Amino acid sequence: MARPWPVAPILAALVVAGCAAKEATAPPAGTDRRNATYDRPAADSPKTLVLVCNEWWPYTGPAGSDREGFAVDLVREALGRMGYRLEYRTRPWARCVKEMKEGRVDGVLAAYRVAGRDWLFGEVPLGLSPDGDSDFVVIRRRGSGWKFRGPDSLRTARLAVAEGYHYPEPIEGRLYRGDRRGLLVLSGEDPTLRMLQAVAAGRADALVENRAVVEAALARNPRLRDAVEEAGTLGSWRVYVQLRPDLPGARRILRELDRSLRAIYRSSQFPRILARYGLQPKEVSSQ
Repeated sequence: MARPWPVAPILAALVVAGCAAKEATAPPAGTDRRNATYDRPAADSPKTLVLVCNEWWPYTGPAGSDREGFAVDLVREALGRMGYRLEYRTRPWARCVKEMKEGRVDGVLAAYRVAGRDWLFGEVPLGLSPDGDSDFVVIRRRGSGWKFRGPDSLRTARLAVAEGYHYPEPIEGRLYRGDRRGLLVLSGEDPTLRMLQAVAAGRADALVENRAVVEAALARNPRLRDAVEEAGTLGSWRVYVQLRPDLPGARRILRELDRSLRAIYRSSQFPRILARYGLQPKEVSSQ
């Protein structure tokens, strides 16, 4: 006759093992899980996507707030339709790039396509319309003697720029291939506001930034609006969700995300998302 297994010791061992596993993966007590800083695998669940970004209002805002940004809401809705849960975190941009390289997050929620960067992206951008176009605006101090006469005038101008950002030429070359002479390089959670403050104070001749982001920053800071003015524009770039190339299933996720985003852009949900931020859909260019 077979001897019965000793049930009590086995149950005790299972309980101890379960507690140990919980202690190894849980964040410290009091941690805000929506914007956690503890280390864990970026994709510990096949249905969770961990995306990071700096505060770049109105696209992205503070993680865990009542309004995290229209692009965050848009991506969360799209992923939800795919059966995924979005875990969104905010970091200074330089840290976002660092955590992508280290594999601590799955991707960046909103970023430009940049030559030489190996991040993966889909075909459908994030924006106020399905084409996602938003031009770069050149901002100077009101009444400044500095004038914008096309891209060449940016070769020697004293410019306020954000650490880790990418820009149209010739700014890109000055920031990453030159000696950065004449550049005021800023960082932090909200670099757009800091760049505007620098220009308003005369510490820089101008800044170049996404138009929607500049307009949102000035709307929240009326005194700055009175201190600066638009000096010109540059071409438009598009913003995309971008994933690590080594993330399992990344290309499949992006294909599904494209389909889901297209469906939302065509639905009544899209204007409702924008309305939470005082925005309206932009007409798609016919060109």
